[in-house]
Amino acid sequence: MSEHSRDYLRQFMKVFWLRPETALWRACDCMALNDVQFLSPMADVGCGDGLFSFTRAGGELDASYDMFSHVAGLDTFFDKVDIYNHFEESGIAPIVVRKPDYQFDIGVDHKEALLQKAFSLGLYKKVAQADANKSLPLEDNTYRTIFSNILYWLDDFPVTLTEMRRALTDDGKIILHVPNNTLRDYSFYQRLHVRTGDPKWEWLHLIDRGRSDNIRQCLSYEEWSEIFKKAGLRIVHHRNYLSKLLLEAWDIGLRPISPFLIEMANEMAAERRKDIKLRWIEELLPLIRPFCTLQSPDDAAHPPGFHLFVLEKAP
Repeated sequence: MSEHSRDYLRQFMKVFWLRPETALWRACDCMALNDVQFLSPMADVGCGDGLFSFTRAGGELDASYDMFSHVAGLDTFFDKVDIYNHFEESGIAPIVVRKPDYQFDIGVDHKEALLQKAFSLGLYKKVAQADANKSLPLEDNTYRTIFSNILYWLDDFPVTLTEMRRALTDDGKIILHVPNNTLRDYSFYQRLHVRTGDPKWEWLHLIDRGRSDNIRQCLSYEEWSEIFKKAGLRIVHHRNYLSKLLLEAWDIGLRPISPFLIEMANEMAAERRKDIKLRWIEELLPLIRPFCTLQSPDDAAHPPGFHLFVLEKAP
């Protein structure tokens, strides 16, 4: 199966069916990576539960599994607790219906439960727990591909870039998803309350729940380019993606009511849940698929909210 023939949105909907806006974002992440080669040895820095990289690599899970089947403390969602940072021994491996086309030599993340989930997918030869703000558990001059989509969450990301460069082979590539400086423009909470101080929009924090504040860096192409240059890296490929329309739809989505949807779904018998889930996906796909295609990187009035960068060592 070629990358171009994969229906990433459908595959991510199987995993994130109760959060279709997340499936949409992840599908666009994958589409942005079309024509970008992942060559071994490979490292995934900030791999989380591994589901993104697993799907991008062509892996598929049976429709009976989704990430909402294994959560903990739904009542803590409104206290900004990560309800997905939970692992059950029943695992994922028995319901992998298509193995990924390649493996990462290592997956790195700071959450042990997510690493256990990631390892059960068969995508990672090994996993390692580490804080990506500090030294990475990667050997010097070893990896031809280092992938990461967490750089913008980190406080000390220049350290992370230096560590990635250290671990990269001379012919290797670092592949990054990072925000453009327009990303916060498309957050209702940031635009209407934080920037204006207008108290009538303060209620939007119920939608935002700290997400936009936790994004440490939203930078222009020129700003990212300068940061990479200081780290001894140069850009060999770049594209913008994630339109204003898509990001505004994602900003609300089903997130505010997702704990209740998850609780209801988890009360269902397995076969009933699977049947409703598959029908739900088929009905929602025509509604959300156009967001994947209605994107223009040349929209000067509303530039896309994200960058894909492919970097190599500068001479």
